[in-house]
Amino acid sequence: MKSRFDFLWRGLRATLIGINLFLAMGMLAVYAIPWLDPRWLAPLALVGFLYYPLLVGLIICSVLWMIRRNARFWISVLIIALGWKVHSVWWQWPWPSNAEPFTHALVQGDFQKVPFDSKRNWKVISYNVGTLSFKDPLMESPKAISSSRDFLIKLMDVVQPDLVGLQDFISWEPSRPDVLRSIMLHPGLQGYTMIGQDSKRRSFMYSLNAALPVDSRHLHLKEGSLKQGGKGQLKTKVGGMVMLTRWPVLNCGYKNLGEPSHNGGMMWADILMAKDTLRWVNLHLASNRISPPELSHVQDLELKSDSSQRTIKGILRKIAYSARLRAEQSDQIRAFMDESPYPLLVTGDFNDLPYSFVVKRIQQKLKDSFESKGQGTGNTYARGFPSFRIDHVMVDSRFPVLSHELVRLRYSDHYPVVAVLGR
Repeated sequence: MKSRFDFLWRGLRATLIGINLFLAMGMLAVYAIPWLDPRWLAPLALVGFLYYPLLVGLIICSVLWMIRRNARFWISVLIIALGWKVHSVWWQWPWPSNAEPFTHALVQGDFQKVPFDSKRNWKVISYNVGTLSFKDPLMESPKAISSSRDFLIKLMDVVQPDLVGLQDFISWEPSRPDVLRSIMLHPGLQGYTMIGQDSKRRSFMYSLNAALPVDSRHLHLKEGSLKQGGKGQLKTKVGGMVMLTRWPVLNCGYKNLGEPSHNGGMMWADILMAKDTLRWVNLHLASNRISPPELSHVQDLELKSDSSQRTIKGILRKIAYSARLRAEQSDQIRAFMDESPYPLLVTGDFNDLPYSFVVKRIQQKLKDSFESKGQGTGNTYARGFPSFRIDHVMVDSRFPVLSHELVRLRYSDHYPVVAVLGR
């Protein structure tokens, strides 16, 4: 009986060695992602999706070798240890706990301000608001928030942010609530200046301080300089990207990144922060354009039918195409950031895996707030997988990251990211 068992084990051992080596080579490819430009070969864009399966497979292999008291368990252990800096990009300890003050305040309906030292700290929100059309909020409290608009206002009221970078923003259309007027009239949200886009994708500034005379609220951006103009009339349509700040704005602008029909791109502003100037870049990079029905085939593991296989192949083609486009966009963004005379803050929806060619190219010397103070997997896409941490707050290394909080309340297909930074 023992000899028969040994015979079976010898056959399984050869198979396990092959699987273990395959997993090890795959994980090494994941580690190399920042140097794998998807424009060279489109399938490179898919390598990052293998991180979690490869990690689990290596752990299982190491356990099996340990059970057999075989030294080959070191293969998996050494490969995992080799990527100790990479793992912190994908997940962080400790796992999510109740120590999330902003989320707690919103869930409990306690909209009192969460105390922070405003003289030493500053707060940043990055949030893809999903066109403010989310109609299925998952809150059952008697004080539940009834709409995406109300959630955004309550979020800002609780956090009291200094800077708010929004993507997929639409307001003042007949089918959308008048969000900015609601912010302007809210007693706890006075003094913000908005940098936005009109229907022709032109940048403009507007003071949301209701205490100011109407004629002093409206500012146009023309040829790189700020000019007073117009009659102070609110725009009939604001779409795409929006930046809100309570600090003085010295200059601002917008650049389309190769998608004329897309409401994303790069919006920026030079902000006067006390005695320093900060260049703030708000991004919305090319989307994979995967619809919820398409995504459900993968999430539900419906892989056998012909229609599901066609859908999955279509998803892979979309991911590869969008990855190439984001790589082109990252060239423009990196060139603009390298010319900055000021320290940088980057917020936005990158639409890419957290460990990718594009994200690492943009991040470079900046600190990601999740990597400094995040918890768990930090996925910001509410309909995706644990690897979909696609929304970021990145800041110059001279500013300490004090906290990173993901507000996991579904009033968009993204969760808001809130970072508290030091001066």
